Amino acid sequence: MDTPVVDFQAAAQAALALGRGLPAAATDHRRLRVSILAVHTAAAQLKVVEAELLALAETREAWVGTGARNMADWLAGKTNSSYGDAKRKTKLGSALGKNKKLKDAVEKGEVSPDSAEQLAGTINEPPKGADDHHLDELVDACKGASPKDARDAANLFATTFTPETEEEAADRRHQARSLNFGPSEDGMVAVRGLLPSASADQVKKSLLHAASPYEGDTRTIEQRLADGLTNLSTAYAKGEVSGGREAPQMTITMTEASRRGHSNEPAITDLGTRIPPFEARRLAELAEIRRVVMAGSEIIDLGRTYRYASTAQYLALMARDRGCVWPGCNIPAAWCHADHIHEWEHGGATNLNQLALLCPHHHTERHRPGVRIEGDAATWRIHLANGTVLDRRPIRPPVSAAA
Repeated sequence: MDTPVVDFQAAAQAALALGRGLPAAATDHRRLRVSILAVHTAAAQLKVVEAELLALAETREAWVGTGARNMADWLAGKTNSSYGDAKRKTKLGSALGKNKKLKDAVEKGEVSPDSAEQLAGTINEPPKGADDHHLDELVDACKGASPKDARDAANLFATTFTPETEEEAADRRHQARSLNFGPSEDGMVAVRGLLPSASADQVKKSLLHAASPYEGDTRTIEQRLADGLTNLSTAYAKGEVSGGREAPQMTITMTEASRRGHSNEPAITDLGTRIPPFEARRLAELAEIRRVVMAGSEIIDLGRTYRYASTAQYLALMARDRGCVWPGCNIPAAWCHADHIHEWEHGGATNLNQLALLCPHHHTERHRPGVRIEGDAATWRIHLANGTVLDRRPIRPPVSAAA
């Protein structure tokens, strides 16, 4: 066996031995968190090495003679692991080999391996008309992005170069809609579906409304969605559901240029879903759309006159924050509370620059004893009771800058 392989195996065994000793060495919460981050960082780096090796082996057809159909199939069979996961790693390794900008960004920690995986398909098979410069710009735009944001950026990038008209793309998505029921296992059936993004948001809102929370409700969002679907089906069977003309209520953020059809920037709903501009404009004809103007005649700074944010302020927060601002949280705006950065009871004002969206969990965390915040909506820094300091999640760029 080649010496580098032997050396790596020895190093890996040594690292594992050290790792197994971490639980005993992590004697307090800080050391426990540091240990987890250290192991995660090492695992992420090894994932990149594995991905590059898989891509190299795929190129050389190293699976030939093993009975496998490709390297992902070989690895899954050898390790009893997920074929899909191995396939994604192979694609990641291929993308790292094709785009130096992406490889450098991953090695420097500017793009996580998980976020890079979301870009791999676009890097490996770029849309017609996209050159290396365009792909480098995509990588630059995704530095520091979460996997979800990287996936959204890749999807938006693809639409920029598509030869389809907006009408053709909307029809293609509509024709791809589906809903299917899997086999019964242990009395349970898996339900899977595919819907255009705007339709999916309408369905989610309807299902959540049909399974509204109650006092003491401990259901998860997923359980409420399932209950909502059952409730609506039951009501329909009883003849209690009939057609109506009431428009579905959604909050959609889009630029004025896109609303008028002068640009191709996507819209974003209060559930954090991107909607192609053509579909958003068409939706405006079927539903009541409330437009939020960040500067205008509407009073959005109420000072100490009112404690709670007005409807106009809440809509403005949805457009600005687009979700919980706590670092690392991706809860969408529709499920967040408007919170005073400086507590109302301590003199805080109900002004837009002193308000921010927080999900219920982080709203509770923010008001725990010993927690304090300094700064305003754009710059606040939160000091936790244990001394940890967190900076506000950066304000997400406007939809037009997301590409």
